[in-house]
Amino acid sequence: MYAQGGAEAPAMTGTPDARAIAAGQLIRQATGGDLDAFEEVVRRLQRRVYGFAYQHLRDLDEAYDLTQEIFVKLYRNLARYDAERPFEPWFWKLAANTTINYRRKRVPLPTDQSADQGIAGAAPQAPSHDPVLVDALAQLDPAYRLPILLHYYADLPLKQVARSLNLTIPATKSRLHRARALLRNSLAESEEVDA
Repeated sequence: MYAQGGAEAPAMTGTPDARAIAAGQLIRQATGGDLDAFEEVVRRLQRRVYGFAYQHLRDLDEAYDLTQEIFVKLYRNLARYDAERPFEPWFWKLAANTTINYRRKRVPLPTDQSADQGIAGAAPQAPSHDPVLVDALAQLDPAYRLPILLHYYADLPLKQVARSLNLTIPATKSRLHRARALLRNSLAESEEVDA
């Protein structure tokens, strides 16, 4: 499902609104059956989606599989997308729901990342983050982990995070605040253990 090469698309320049219009045009073309447009959408989103998946699952191969599943779901659900609405909130809601369902189907993953260090070539490199932070994120309830991942790792603004999770902006801010507090506590406990 990943776009595997081909010609580089022209760099998107201009205002964020211009980029959103261009993305909206690609989605309309993809909905009409244009596979090149769909591959361009995948190419633009794949790094962020993989980072989101990896931070949620903490396993290179599982993150790769989840990324593939998210793009398959996107392709299958293109007809459900309302072109009158912004694409990214709809997409990240689909990605979040796919992630939740994916995790429900899987057994809990080990927290040891030593096996991840030897994998090369098959999957993209995982984002490098402090293992203590990654462990703390893994311990968060999904209600708190998903807003953190969407906002900080998928780089979505609060409004899009709220839309993606069917929350109000104040509720999203509250969950982010609570998640950061939980992460601070978890990190402080880790430092005390290490000291």
